[in-house]
Amino acid sequence: MKFPNFGKKPPKLPLTYIQGVVSTPSQEFIGVFDTASSISWVASDQCQSRACLNSFDDRKFHSRESYTNLKFPFFVDLSYIDGTHIRIKPELDVLTFGGFSLPPHLIGEAFEIDYPKGYLPPANARIGMGGFGSIDWIKTGLSIDRNALPLISHIFKNKRAVGDDRFSTGYISSGSENFRKRGPVQSELFESFAWIVGVDKSLYHGPIYDLSLAPMHGLRSPFWNIPILGIDFQYNNRTSGNTTFSFKLASNAYGKVYSSSPMLTVPEEIAEKMNTALGAVYDENLNIYTISCSAYLTAPNLVFRFDDGVHAEIPPEQFIYRLEQRSKTKGCYTAIAGGPDSSRIFLGGPFFRSFYLVYQFRNFKVGIAESIAKAGKVYKL
Repeated sequence: MKFPNFGKKPPKLPLTYIQGVVSTPSQEFIGVFDTASSISWVASDQCQSRACLNSFDDRKFHSRESYTNLKFPFFVDLSYIDGTHIRIKPELDVLTFGGFSLPPHLIGEAFEIDYPKGYLPPANARIGMGGFGSIDWIKTGLSIDRNALPLISHIFKNKRAVGDDRFSTGYISSGSENFRKRGPVQSELFESFAWIVGVDKSLYHGPIYDLSLAPMHGLRSPFWNIPILGIDFQYNNRTSGNTTFSFKLASNAYGKVYSSSPMLTVPEEIAEKMNTALGAVYDENLNIYTISCSAYLTAPNLVFRFDDGVHAEIPPEQFIYRLEQRSKTKGCYTAIAGGPDSSRIFLGGPFFRSFYLVYQFRNFKVGIAESIAKAGKVYKL
């Protein structure tokens, strides 16, 4: 099986956006689909952070204008791997996106939003479909009953359609011009991505391989953390045959499906080794590893090894990007970044958009299959 040719111009913000409305009467928002966030939240019109002041008022949530809104008397802090921090007030209100309507539903009204330096927010909301791992318990300061944490999953079960507690994601077409297209935010961005309640057999090829979630430890959410055995570079050399270069991970390493990040974030030491093997050089000014764009033709495929011999493989086109035209530095860069944790790997955009993924709340599993976009290969060895 050969990978299709996606072209050499990557998206500017390789994230998935969803249009929706909140409250009664309806107020529109554009949200990043976020498998790492515990709650869906929208920027408040009461937010005075710099990020909020740079946004148009009609794109903010005016909760006082909603007659279906009910506020809870406390705040919760959320922190993300990219350095984003928000402070939200949990509320109940109606929520609709993609033709799927929820009755009064737990959401967050963001009163503080702090992005990393130089980050330009592409959306004014996040659609949270993950566990509680992004909650910053220290800043929140709430009293937590650890014995009650395993019961958290029952909250999510109430959101599932009758008879099915699964949802799935996948890209519909790799051949269309919209595949991997990025900002400015336009309606075309929403046409090639599918978010399904249940499983749609028309959106994937071959079998779905089930991967069990990592066991919950302390306040670490099991959603959507998958034990990962290793990462390989698979070189397909016509003269010397196939060559595999493996990177050793910690015995307790796990990968988190992280749709709201454009990067694959691995332990710092592993990131340096992987980028060196690719021929990439770290640029302190840009805070990324730059590389010659010829690597599209010479770089290896990236393989993730999971339990039960399941392998997920993606081509260089999915993890090597071209620098934006406004950048003073020409060339390309890799989407492989170093993270602060020796055992956590964040499976961001390059992984998320390459496969058809099934999220199973009751069974505590993630299913993975080859999507009809043919962006990645899944097989068992």
